[in-house]
Amino acid sequence: MKSFRLLVALFSFSFLLSAEYIEAQVVRRPVTNTIRQKRKIKRKVRRQNRRVFRRTLRRLPANTRPLVFRNVSYYPVRGMYFIRRQGVYVRTFPPRGFRLRALPATAIALTVNGNRYNYADGIFYQKSNEEDYEIIEPPIGAIVEELPEDATELDFDGLTAYELNKAVYKVVEDGYEIIDVLEVED
Repeated sequence: MKSFRLLVALFSFSFLLSAEYIEAQVVRRPVTNTIRQKRKIKRKVRRQNRRVFRRTLRRLPANTRPLVFRNVSYYPVRGMYFIRRQGVYVRTFPPRGFRLRALPATAIALTVNGNRYNYADGIFYQKSNEEDYEIIEPPIGAIVEELPEDATELDFDGLTAYELNKAVYKVVEDGYEIIDVLEVED
């Protein structure tokens, strides 16, 4: 018991001596508060020569199944559609009349002139029956917040406009409005 008391006394004495050493190493720094301000994001306007992200793929993701329409195989990848050309997969827009059971995850709902549409990556969808969604011609007057990078700039009757999937968009305060749909020349 005597040795236990001696051991406790030595331990507490050594702890007291080391406490001064620890306190000498404590550095007190002034507290600074940082205030984060929201920066106004400036939209970069790209003119002509726009860089297109992922227009082609060498390989498709695993378990990608083709959707066949009019003897053409379309491969859906993250809301975009690809077809096989010369050993690579090239991004394309599916034709009007193409039907899907589910919308892409990026689809947003729009109402134009009392009609309900869904929009994702330059493609407009409308519910055709209880289960299917059909790809339709873009409705004139629809306003979308942003365009995919595939949109090309063009001069439309002296107005700077953008063309995407045969639809002509002009810049408005809320985003981009469809002003015309181009027809395919035969």
